[in-house]
Amino acid sequence: MNLVVIEGIDASGKTTLAKRLAESLSPRFKVLLTQEPFTDDIKQLLEKYQWKDQVLLALLFSADRRIHVKWMESQNVDLIISDRYFFSTLAYQGVGVDRTWLESLSSIFPLPNLTILLDVPVNVALERLRNKRDSLDFEEKRKSLHQVRENYLSLARRYNFKILDGTLPLEKLTSISLELVQGLLSSSTSRGSQGT
Repeated sequence: MNLVVIEGIDASGKTTLAKRLAESLSPRFKVLLTQEPFTDDIKQLLEKYQWKDQVLLALLFSADRRIHVKWMESQNVDLIISDRYFFSTLAYQGVGVDRTWLESLSSIFPLPNLTILLDVPVNVALERLRNKRDSLDFEEKRKSLHQVRENYLSLARRYNFKILDGTLPLEKLTSISLELVQGLLSSSTSRGSQGT
């Protein structure tokens, strides 16, 4: 299973880029586009209760992710593109939860073959969010997004993410991302043919 993950703070453009990549690669490869949270039950619980307890959220996201990973492993495709993965839990819940515990919780999940971090300044993300939603506590959101962004940049160094400037035009981001993914697919194809 070739797994490509798109990560970034809220409103960084993850979903848009993931869709564009899947559309661009689908004519030549069997591509599956997915996202986290994965199950509708978890999404509904999160929307209904609006929990702030970061330990509870980390556990819920991890249970959801376990289902997600089992499902991904059952798919017969060349490539899975996921909009978020366990790095989101490390970045977001890492603001208020012990990092060692979070990493232990996430250690059961396979590492992706490629992780692309769309890095945008917090003020850009807030402006995008402001255009999408009416009622946000922007001061609270600004503070938390600064910390989440720092967590992502730290994870990028540790896990060797490819960091892309999320303020670039979508066409440019798509082009750069396609090169990265095609390099991954080429190397996995050549490894597969060497084994036959």
